[in-house]
Amino acid sequence: MKVKSIGRVSAAAFAAVVAAGMVATPAAADPVPANEYRVLAGTGSDTTQDVMNGLGNVVTSGGNKVIASWDARGTANIKTKSTDCEFPRPNGSGNGRRSLLASEGEDIGQGGPGRWQNVNVTGCVDFARSSSYGGGSNPSTTGNYTYIPFGVDAVALARNTFGDLPSNVSFAQAQRVYRCLDRTIGGVTVQPVMLQAGSGTWEFWSQRVGITEQEINLGDYPCLATGGTPLIPRAQEHDGTVLNGFPNRVVPFSAAQYVAQSNSARIQNLTQVTVEDRRGEASLTGMRPTGGTVQQPVVGGVLNINFPLRRDVYNVVPTAKLSVPAIAGNFVGPNSTVCTATVNEGGVPRNVAQLFGFGIRANFVSPLEANCGYTNLRFNS
Repeated sequence: MKVKSIGRVSAAAFAAVVAAGMVATPAAADPVPANEYRVLAGTGSDTTQDVMNGLGNVVTSGGNKVIASWDARGTANIKTKSTDCEFPRPNGSGNGRRSLLASEGEDIGQGGPGRWQNVNVTGCVDFARSSSYGGGSNPSTTGNYTYIPFGVDAVALARNTFGDLPSNVSFAQAQRVYRCLDRTIGGVTVQPVMLQAGSGTWEFWSQRVGITEQEINLGDYPCLATGGTPLIPRAQEHDGTVLNGFPNRVVPFSAAQYVAQSNSARIQNLTQVTVEDRRGEASLTGMRPTGGTVQQPVVGGVLNINFPLRRDVYNVVPTAKLSVPAIAGNFVGPNSTVCTATVNEGGVPRNVAQLFGFGIRANFVSPLEANCGYTNLRFNS
């Protein structure tokens, strides 16, 4: 069991000790140093990899960092524990969740029980970063895995800043474009781009616009793919450079990532985390819900939690381990370290999740729009 070493440690021992500039060496991506094996190891979402790197740098117990979060992007294998646990990097929410299932000994069809891409990863992953809920739009209170929200994101349609596509669209327009029912917006030809398989953002977007991978593979959406082969190679999520030089392309983009990438210097200064600015020529469009007024995804440099296509982002843990001190202290409830961690900016405490562009919902609305640390949203994968 990967939690043996902390079995006698109380949840109180995992309170955050947070200070600006507490890390001497910049953490460009994975934990630094890579062989500093921390209590909790996580993989998965590109959307939340940067904020979890930030939390990994500022949340400590007894002067030691607690959270190791391994980036979605990169080609090198990762090694999450001191013994064994070297395996191919999971890219995206779905792959992060699958690696967690394999870590719990489940058979995910990649070489047998406990195996991720034919490597035994049993006991190697403690949590999965996920920007989507595995159960789609149907929340459940039962399941082997608990989706614990820690922030609010919004997904907007990104366009090329130098193109002629409108700066505001309706949800119906975006939906019709991705269902290949319209090839223009505002009289301008548009080419939709898909995101990489396993992306939580693509999972969220495709559910909202009403398309499935099966339909894409069957050729039901000829503006996206022919016989399952994309007309344009699938883009890594939140990488606006796919629009560079293509004034008619559009692609879904996380508003929180857009904010973080635009604030990379400030984030580096406060958390020692390098956020790669991949916005390229992308700018986010406003969106008008059916029968409503236009909402902008970012207002005054801050995410708008009332944007129509908003979503919670999660750390996923095994339901049976919610009471494990490291998981309970860092993820569970509004007073957990992930919910309350701050950095000091000029004498003012800044919430880490907000620093990285995410919104904070103080009050419970529904299981899919819950307050930070909520633990009653569950699923079996």
